[in-house]
Amino acid sequence: MKKSIVIFFLLASNVICAQTKRTNKIVSKSKQLIQVIFETKDSAMLEDLFAPLMIHQAGNGKVEQRQEAISHIVNNPASYLQADMTKGYGVSKSMDSTLVKYFFKGKEVKPSASAEIYTVNLTMVWHKVKKDYKLFRLETLRIE
Repeated sequence: MKKSIVIFFLLASNVICAQTKRTNKIVSKSKQLIQVIFETKDSAMLEDLFAPLMIHQAGNGKVEQRQEAISHIVNNPASYLQADMTKGYGVSKSMDSTLVKYFFKGKEVKPSASAEIYTVNLTMVWHKVKKDYKLFRLETLRIE
């Protein structure tokens, strides 16, 4: 009986550690994605993070396929200054995918040098492909 209880707790702790590693890896990838979208606009990094069938649904209702989304992000002439935020990531796991929500608040600086408040909710759906996690869906909802 004691052996079975010990084995149960060992297995349970392995499952908990695996989920924590999975969550940490996905949050790390989400942070990379946010940095690429709002700061670096690096197409190679987007190619690496996006799944082959990735879909981006923009706040205006437009649905973009992978290549169109990469082009739109990389060629966006605006720059963004993020407000000081200590939190913002929410994670929800299911069997085969993980949903990450992120709240971005800051300023959008347009090429004309005009700046306006920019607030957007990002919803990211990550799914495991082979041994890595890839972004399958990105939804952006701008809040006025």
